[in-house]
Amino acid sequence: MKLPIYLNALRAFEASTRHQSFSAAAAELNVTPAAVGQLVRSLEASLGTPLFHRSSGGRARLVATEAAERALPDIRAGFDRLSLGLARLKG
Repeated sequence: MKLPIYLNALRAFEASTRHQSFSAAAAELNVTPAAVGQLVRSLEASLGTPLFHRSSGGRARLVATEAAERALPDIRAGFDRLSLGLARLKG
């Protein structure tokens, strides 16, 4: 199955999961919270599954769905491998 998944969307998803917040993820990635939200929503649409349970109230907090939690170790390992590959290219 071939999906048009983009690295920026995966990065936004991973950072949002770690921070439980689009705002904190946006600060880390140097983009706006709206951009992070849009990237995550596009990833959810491509996958056909929600990645977060969104809560509201005093302080909105993102909670990863079970499917997202299962995928996170592989996504993080993928980013680690990409970083290693780039380091090797630099010499």
